[in-house]
Amino acid sequence: SRNDFIFNNASRSSHELIASVLSWAKSFGFSGNMKQLACFSKTEQGWQSPEPRWIKININGSVLMSNTKAAIGGVVRYSSGVWLVDCEMVTRVSDIFQIEARAIVKA
Repeated sequence: SRNDFIFNNASRSSHELIASVLSWAKSFGFSGNMKQLACFSKTEQGWQSPEPRWIKININGSVLMSNTKAAIGGVVRYSSGVWLVDCEMVTRVSDIFQIEARAIVKA
């Protein structure tokens, strides 16, 4: 999984990864369980540019609760979409709001 890769340096072959994703989708997603998740959302479109002459900061964080590690990252882009700067790091913050705040500061 993504968290195993980030936190434990574990890797899988592309065939193993695809098989795992398909298996998960068949057993969970197609069974109707996806609609019961509190955080289920569907993204219809990708990155949207800010107004001209502005920059946009996008951040994200992922928490591995078993050992309180978190991976955070961010990217700053011009309104044209040109990549200005990015960052990523692994930290030991366990609260999701602290993780998102640290990603903003780091970006």
